[in-house]
Amino acid sequence: MRPLTLNRSLISIILILVTGLGLKAQVTNTNEVTDTLKGVFDDWTKAMTEKDLSLWQKSTAKFRQVGIRNMIVSQKNKWPEALFEGPVKPPNLSSMKMVKTMINGSTAQLVYFGKADFGISEDIKAPEGLLFLMFIKENNYWKFSTSRFMNLSNAEEISTSAQSGDFTFLDSPQFIPPGKVPPVPKLCPLPEMVGYLEIVSIGYETRVNVAERSKHMVINNVHKGLIIGGLKKGINPIFIETRALNKKKKKDQDPKTHFEINVYRESDQEKKPLKLIYGTGPKKDPGNFRIIVRGDG
Repeated sequence: MRPLTLNRSLISIILILVTGLGLKAQVTNTNEVTDTLKGVFDDWTKAMTEKDLSLWQKSTAKFRQVGIRNMIVSQKNKWPEALFEGPVKPPNLSSMKMVKTMINGSTAQLVYFGKADFGISEDIKAPEGLLFLMFIKENNYWKFSTSRFMNLSNAEEISTSAQSGDFTFLDSPQFIPPGKVPPVPKLCPLPEMVGYLEIVSIGYETRVNVAERSKHMVINNVHKGLIIGGLKKGINPIFIETRALNKKKKKDQDPKTHFEINVYRESDQEKKPLKLIYGTGPKKDPGNFRIIVRGDG
């Protein structure tokens, strides 16, 4: 009996058919995920608009739930009552165009282009940009995580590409979803005092850790942030790690750097709602170090 043989033309036809079926399945799967993510975001929007705590918990990623709870508690606001009291509303997507669904492992995002309306004020003109709606898969269900808006006013090249309908720039690493699900933070305690950090980290990558509950990172920028869990009236140890980003290009020529940390606590004075209780002043070559801040200082 002669063995079954296939000529090259027939093999090529079979490969084309199989590849085509695979591509079709992939597109269908992406379309299904897109519809699912849109539905999750619609539920989250409805929850925020109608102040529906149960629906908010169902549609929001767990790490995000705890993170928001910790931020609200750290400002001595009531939880969960204060959840729906913020001035920022869910973005109105009616004037934006969805341009891409991006999936990476258990993370995904819907990307929109246009003018984002966050309902802050009618007097504020909505800027043109990219809106990233981010999602996380938990127990095989997609949940809304957070949103990020990229204003394109000062990004002429990206703006020109987007306006022409070319969104290939989204394939660069900086826009791809992270792929890893963030760990769920611990529930922070009720703060004795509301505290804030100001980190000036020009020319450095800086990581700051307050009592293992409030972690901050800033790269070549200025960061002002709430201290999760607040400050104690007594001793507050704060750990700082820095790494210089710039190297000397020429002999005897120093790169432009500036590093300092300021710690504030909330005060009762209306004109000065924040009181500076600790400042390092400018530090050259800071390295890694620890500071002790007294909350009642």
